[in-house]
Amino acid sequence: MVSSPADHPRSLAGWAALRVLLALESAFLAGVVVMTVIGAAGSAGSAGSMLQNVSLVVMAAVCLLWVVITLVGALRGRASWVRGSAVTVHVLLFAAGTGCLQIGIGPWWLGFALAAAALLGFLAAILAQPDTRTVAERAEAGE
Repeated sequence: MVSSPADHPRSLAGWAALRVLLALESAFLAGVVVMTVIGAAGSAGSAGSMLQNVSLVVMAAVCLLWVVITLVGALRGRASWVRGSAVTVHVLLFAAGTGCLQIGIGPWWLGFALAAAALLGFLAAILAQPDTRTVAERAEAGE
């Protein structure tokens, strides 16, 4: 199977959709970090529960950092690592969505929204072809 070039309309649409989804996911994760910090600061308990709260805040912050780094990479260029990172993020997001549906952590619509966003992001990441040209080649082409 011949792969489509990076400037193919299907690939460009994949990159555009991926950028939009990563931006939305970054915004929602920023909200999750804020809610996690507020929840951790407002809870009182033993040292064990305090460590658990700190671990949840750190986990949320690391997830936000990962998605933001992937978003910045997608906005700056079309590197292959961005595509791989986006596929991984969306596979994990699908697991979170199905977990939300199975365990009942949140409302059913949240689980469906997470799973739908994951499927869209996965599809966009698969359609997005990395730009394999060097920086000098792109500068020569006027990009």
